[in-house]
Amino acid sequence: TFETHDPGSGDVLATVPAMGAKEIDAAVKAAQQAFDKSGWATLPPNERGAMLHRLADEVERRLAIIAQIEALDAGKIEAHAQGDVANFVATIRYFADMAQHISRRNVLAVKGHEAWTMRHPWGPCGFIFPWNFPMLLIGWGIAPALAAGNTVLIKPAEDTPLSAIYLSHLAQEVGLPDGVINVVTGYGETTGAAVSQHPGLRRMSFTGSPEVGRMVAEACGRNLVPVKLELGGKG
Repeated sequence: TFETHDPGSGDVLATVPAMGAKEIDAAVKAAQQAFDKSGWATLPPNERGAMLHRLADEVERRLAIIAQIEALDAGKIEAHAQGDVANFVATIRYFADMAQHISRRNVLAVKGHEAWTMRHPWGPCGFIFPWNFPMLLIGWGIAPALAAGNTVLIKPAEDTPLSAIYLSHLAQEVGLPDGVINVVTGYGETTGAAVSQHPGLRRMSFTGSPEVGRMVAEACGRNLVPVKLELGGKG
């Protein structure tokens, strides 16, 4: 385990699990199991959207609580943290609604052939987030992935893991299938490395420094896992 602190006072806020490769493997397997067997990936978009709206509603109902957690853990002004949580809610709703209007089968005009393109969810998607906008960036990352029918693995920064943990509890409360949202906590050089190196992920997203981004890209490249990097504020 490790401690997460209030950066203003230095007081201990919580003791959090420091997960390693074994726990990451279990989390990826849980995400794959949920993708294969929970029905999440095959739900009609409107039903999946309704479940995501329930999650957004519950986060909005607990906005003051989550903002307080975020303010304490990240050292934010509470009003700013409230704005971040509200942004999370809006992002979940936006992509839940957008998914209703995506054409998943498009016919191709190829003479003499019956041809079309199909859009399918990928499977387990991994996300490593930084400390500065934990809840907001989680929304930007997982909302489109979940709305499309994927399952997600969230690794928050070791400095700010508490809002992600709280979110996972809310996901369970509103009835999202087990394994659709998974949260793993720990240090970048152990937990984060195990996430980026895992061959069971189908897509990977990292927000952080160029130095760590190079390592994440290399690890994903070895497994031929497509990766999105936002490094130093540049996409």
